[in-house]
Amino acid sequence: MKEISQYLKEVTDVHIELTDKCQAACPMCARNHNGGTTRPFIKNNEITIDKFKEWFPVSFIQRLNNFYSCGNYGDPAFATDCFEIYEYVRKHNSTTRLAFHTNGSLRKPEWWQELAKIIGDRGEVIFAVDGIGTNHEMYRRNTSYDKVIENIKSFVSAGGNARADSLIFKHNEKDFDELEKALYAIGVKEVNIKSTTRFYDLMKFPVHDKEGNVEYYLEPTTIEKYKQTSKIKLENFLDEEFTRQVAKNSTVQPKCVDRKEIYVDPHGNVLPCCWIGSDWVEQPLKGEHILQILRNMTVQDSKQVFSNVGVPNLNDRNIEEILRDENTWKTLNDYWYGENKCLTCVKNCSAELYDY
Repeated sequence: MKEISQYLKEVTDVHIELTDKCQAACPMCARNHNGGTTRPFIKNNEITIDKFKEWFPVSFIQRLNNFYSCGNYGDPAFATDCFEIYEYVRKHNSTTRLAFHTNGSLRKPEWWQELAKIIGDRGEVIFAVDGIGTNHEMYRRNTSYDKVIENIKSFVSAGGNARADSLIFKHNEKDFDELEKALYAIGVKEVNIKSTTRFYDLMKFPVHDKEGNVEYYLEPTTIEKYKQTSKIKLENFLDEEFTRQVAKNSTVQPKCVDRKEIYVDPHGNVLPCCWIGSDWVEQPLKGEHILQILRNMTVQDSKQVFSNVGVPNLNDRNIEEILRDENTWKTLNDYWYGENKCLTCVKNCSAELYDY
């Protein structure tokens, strides 16, 4: 077990959420209600280049091995100063990996060409491509498949390393042989086909319109090798005593420690990872669906844990001051290795629910 102060001294990777703005309405994303209305805790904040320079001294940027953005709620390409921030990091660190994940349906092709030149051969952009044509758009709502392909081509044409992350569902599972060939043909280096764990053991997920009406359902893939089913039935977790016993018996192996990584949100909060980051800002869901109940349970647990541990903010002091403070997250190991473990950490950094 590594001391928290030692982990923080060794940080070389930053996962940053430049903004919580996004034009997409992906049904399983927590920024909206099942693909419908945007949830009220979304503030549409973004990190400006001036703020970024205050938060991250050049000396800190120079020590980084990995700088990337994979938003909980926002797409980094939506941030006004995204380009300038990546340019600034590359200026002061020519060797760090620069990357971000995007729905790819934003910005003009010329912007992607310029981004490719900044990132260079030490990094990549990971585009979300979830099927062909309208099958892609069933999950990546408010995006354009044709626009994504256009922007990938533009990025690659300027020397950019492009990857694709592709979520597989029942409705798009027959697309992937053709999709892989098409993406490799336009210069994508790697296509990562994966399924989401957000179905848990449910067989369908309702997609809503702006009025809360069900438009259609998403269903998990029927292809065996891509299925991800929780080892424990969802309803068992409604029993708080059962849930606490599962957590107590789990072995948490914090990925943030192994990766020497921290997460920064667009409000300046500094947290160990994006999973805790989403819990920290999220508000309770209204409703009696089992997913809503269990989501509220884990969010409330994380809020309680980090109210105790403390959440430093970059509007108060810069990242170097936070990381060298011996009191930063001083008691966090208690919630990783003690009897009262953080539920979100158990879910994402142990093998209790899924074999990660």
